[in-house]
Amino acid sequence: MKGSRLYIDIFKVFCDAAETKNFSKTAERNYITQSAVSQQIAYLERYFGKQLIIRGKGKFGLTPEGEFFLKGCKKILHTYQYTIDQMQAEIGEIAQTVNIEAIYSIGFYHLPPLVKSFMKKYKQIHLHIEYNRSDRIYSDVIHGLCDLGFVAYPWQHPMINIINAKKEKLICVCAPNHQLANRKKVSLKDLNNLDFIGFIKEKPTRNAIDEILANFNVKVNIANEFDNVETLKGSLELGECISILPENTVQQEIKNKDLTVLQIIEGPFYRNTGIITRKDRPVSRATEEAIQYFCSK
Repeated sequence: MKGSRLYIDIFKVFCDAAETKNFSKTAERNYITQSAVSQQIAYLERYFGKQLIIRGKGKFGLTPEGEFFLKGCKKILHTYQYTIDQMQAEIGEIAQTVNIEAIYSIGFYHLPPLVKSFMKKYKQIHLHIEYNRSDRIYSDVIHGLCDLGFVAYPWQHPMINIINAKKEKLICVCAPNHQLANRKKVSLKDLNNLDFIGFIKEKPTRNAIDEILANFNVKVNIANEFDNVETLKGSLELGECISILPENTVQQEIKNKDLTVLQIIEGPFYRNTGIITRKDRPVSRATEEAIQYFCSK
C-alpha cells in the first residue's frame, strides 16, 4: 500500500484485541469506539493483504499470520517503551518537566507546599500543574497528555496504575452565625433536615459524603450544589447552610474566622486520594522521583 503507514497505537489496539478477544473491551481500553477498532484491524489486514483475525458469531481467534504478527507487535511495543525510558536523561544532567494534572481541591490546597519543597531539592526538574476533573485526568493519563494525575477516590481501570496518597480528613463546616456554630463537635444526626451545600453528583467526593450520611440514616436538604470548592465555601459564608469538606480546603477561612469547624463525633472520616499513571508505559526517572516524593510526605 503505497504511502500508507503504521503507527504505534495500532499495534497496541491489535494486542488488546488479541488479549480480550472482544472489540468492545478493546475500545474501552483505548478510549476509542468499537467501530474504530474494527477499522484499524481491517486496515492492518489490507496493509498486509492477509487475514489476521478469525471472525464469526461467538468466535474469535487469530490466524497463523495473526499469531505471527502478534509476536511482532509485542516486540515492537516493548522496544518502543524501553527506548522511551532510556531516552529520559539522568536526573541532574538536563532540565526535565513532569506534567501533572490534579483535581482543584488537591492541586490548589495540598500540592503547593510539596511542589515548592520538591523543586528546591530537584532543581533540574520542573513540575507543570494543571487542574481538571477526575474523568478528564484519567483520559489524559491514558492518552499520554500528562505524566501523572492526582484524584480523589481513584477507581480501577485496566490501563491505570493507582498509588495511594495522603488521606484527607473530612469535617463539618458552617458560618460563625449558623445555629450549630457554637459547638465544637456535632453528631451526624444533628444534620438531619438541615440545609446542606454539597458538590455536584458527578464528583466522587460528593458520592462518598452521601454514602457517609446514608450509613447513619441522615437526610439533609440539599440547598445547593457546586462543582468547585471555592464557590461552595463562598455560599457557606452566607450562614444559612452547613457542609462536609476536606479539612485542608478551609484552612484560610478558618484562620480568617469566615467559617467554623465542627468535628464529627462519629468520625474521623477521611477522603482517599491517589496518584494515577498509565499501566503499560514506563514512567520517566523524573516522574518516578516526583511520585516517591509526594507519597513520602
